[in-house]
Amino acid sequence: MTALPASEAPTAAGAPRLPAQGVRTGALPPLPPLDPHGTVPVLDAVTAEPPAPLPDLAALRALVRDAARRAAALLQGHVPEAHDTVSDIVRFTVGAGGAHLETAAAHLGLTPLRMRHLTAAYHHGGPHGAAAWLSPRPADPAVLDGAEAAIRSLRPLAEPPVERHRDRLTDPPAGVELRHGPDGRWYPYADRDGTWEPVAGPHRDPVRAYRAARLALRRHR
Repeated sequence: MTALPASEAPTAAGAPRLPAQGVRTGALPPLPPLDPHGTVPVLDAVTAEPPAPLPDLAALRALVRDAARRAAALLQGHVPEAHDTVSDIVRFTVGAGGAHLETAAAHLGLTPLRMRHLTAAYHHGGPHGAAAWLSPRPADPAVLDGAEAAIRSLRPLAEPPVERHRDRLTDPPAGVELRHGPDGRWYPYADRDGTWEPVAGPHRDPVRAYRAARLALRRHR
C-alpha cells in the first residue's frame, strides 16, 4: 500500500491531519522590546480623567445618566420631541441643572451669558423655544399683521410703531419682543439692560405672550 504524505498521515486518533501547505514553520520572530515610557496607559473607567479634548469625567457620567433616563423613557413608551444637535446639547445642559453650561457654551461657540439665555429659551419652550432664540426666520406677513393688531391696545405708547424683523415683533418703549416659533407659538422676550431675555409664557395667542413679557418686566423691577 502506498504511504500517505506526512501532512495527510493519520493522527493517533485516526483522523487525518490538515494539509500543511502555506503554513509557516519554524521559530516565531522575537517580539519588539517593550518601552514602558512610550505605552499609552489604560484608563481607569471609574476615576481617570479622559484625555483632551474629550469632556471631563463628571460630564461623561452626566451623559451616561442622561442616556439611561432617555432609554428608560423610551421603554415606557414616551416619544420625545425631535431635537437637532444644538437643541440636544441645550437639553442635556438644562437636565444637568446648568452644571456643564460653560463646557456646552464653548462647544457651541457662545459666551456663558448667551448660553444661559439659550438654556432659558429651551426651559420655557423646548426645542422650538431654542429655535426661536437661535435665529430669526421668515414669517407669514398676515400672521405678523394679526399679531400686531392684537397687541396694539396693550402697548403703553402708541408711538413709535412696532418694529418687524422676519419672525419678530419688537416694542422698544414697552421693553417687549415677541418671536414666532416654528411650532406657531409666540415666545415672549423682555429687555433687561439692553439684552433681550426669554421669559416664561409662550402662547399661540400673541396677547397672552405680550402680557407674559410685561409681567416678567414688572417682577424684575
